[in-house]
Amino acid sequence: MILVVDRRACTLRHDAGVLKVECEGGSSQRAPIAQLEQVIIHGNPMAETAVWRALAKAGVPTVMLPARGADGAAVLGNGLATQFPLRALQHQIAAEPAQALAVAAWIIRQKLLGYDLPLRALSLRHGADAESCAAFIQRRDQAIAALPAAASQDALMGIEGQVANAWFGLIARTLTPVWGFSGRNRRPPRDPVNALLSLGYTLLGSEVHRGVIASGLDPSLGLLHQPAAGRESMVLDLTEIFRSGVDHYALSWIDPEAPDQSDFYYREREGCRLSKAARPRFYGIWAARRAEWPYPHATDGEPAEQADWPAGGLREQINGWIERLRSEMKRVAGQPQEHDE
Repeated sequence: MILVVDRRACTLRHDAGVLKVECEGGSSQRAPIAQLEQVIIHGNPMAETAVWRALAKAGVPTVMLPARGADGAAVLGNGLATQFPLRALQHQIAAEPAQALAVAAWIIRQKLLGYDLPLRALSLRHGADAESCAAFIQRRDQAIAALPAAASQDALMGIEGQVANAWFGLIARTLTPVWGFSGRNRRPPRDPVNALLSLGYTLLGSEVHRGVIASGLDPSLGLLHQPAAGRESMVLDLTEIFRSGVDHYALSWIDPEAPDQSDFYYREREGCRLSKAARPRFYGIWAARRAEWPYPHATDGEPAEQADWPAGGLREQINGWIERLRSEMKRVAGQPQEHDE
């Protein structure tokens, strides 16, 4: 269950495992913390510190979105896990440049393969022409073939960035001009599509953050994104694999003809934002999507145009990809896999 707090003059309290949202006028809402999978807060409600402790202890990711302005979102989660072996392996890989580069290339490969998913939505829902789609896939496949020759993480990011630019360029050429989408922009987003992508990536990041902490990975030590002050680079690494699911969700959510003007608002400092009236629908569909999140890409050897795309819970998929990452790190480090031990 997702709890969205989107009203002014609310107070959040914790009482014996229950999160209570008390609003001005006497209305209130109760949500057992054990049933919560994500909490999304807009604006600045008052909250007891016991609320954040209880949510962190239960491992419930909390996303705090600004009510206005260009400030970024804040993600709260539980403390560091104590599963040492995986973290030790992560630090061992990071200390060996060639091994870190190999794992980073694996991450980029998974992301690039994932473009098959939103490409289907762009084609089937928005009418992207077959020739343009085929040209993009060819460019994507050429990029995948170039990954083994990349000499650094920066080179890998350059390969990925070229494909991303081609992808957003294809979206811009396909969507009707009334959407105002000319490419990816953020902080703040300047059109409805970018507003949806930014919000979706933020919500996704909170889910990945929870999985990274729970698994024992060091969130600050990335193998693709280099460590930097204030940046959780490993969370960014793993989020790359799932971005295609957000793209697919946004392209499936928007109307092929034109945006409903009541769904968005625009202010110079804040950019384009989803309106308060549209948020319940967005989060309702997001909650359903979390439960049946489409797999980022077909497994190697399966055709990209398969009709029945596998799906599963987002949290379960994140846990599964962390296990795949563990296996890849073991392979690169020359450690035996579980089935070999």
